[in-house]
Amino acid sequence: MTDRRNAHAAALAYSRAAATVPPSRAVVLLYDRVLVLLERAGRAIEERRTDAALQDVLKAAAILRGLGHIIDFQKGGALAERLYAMYTTNVLVVLQSFHKPDAPERYRRIAAGLAELRDAWATIAGLPTREQDLGARGGRAARPIEAAPRASVAR
Repeated sequence: MTDRRNAHAAALAYSRAAATVPPSRAVVLLYDRVLVLLERAGRAIEERRTDAALQDVLKAAAILRGLGHIIDFQKGGALAERLYAMYTTNVLVVLQSFHKPDAPERYRRIAAGLAELRDAWATIAGLPTREQDLGARGGRAARPIEAAPRASVAR
């Protein structure tokens, strides 16, 4: 039941994003979010913060599941079927990797594959690829606020 709610929430998030930005850009934004979540999950596992890692893994899987649920199979044909299979496989791999001893490395490899798809969608959307963005920033990667370490607040 929770899986259905998470998938529904992810599809709803896509719908909201698509209402304010073009659909292809919304897909890029969702990929960016998944990449941040997988990076954070790997780091949290390395720091032995398993509860935080699990939350990030579940969110990443929900977004991927949501992306699979918004595919238009009538327009997409065989490509839509392959894309759906890829999303389904990635959801399973993300979830199954959680308790593996090499989970952080697995999440890095999964993210690398998803980053390639993200860049393909970015090209479709007329957005820069990750490499182009890196070059435009003089070799410094843009880090979404969620990926940046949190500063301590003195009380």
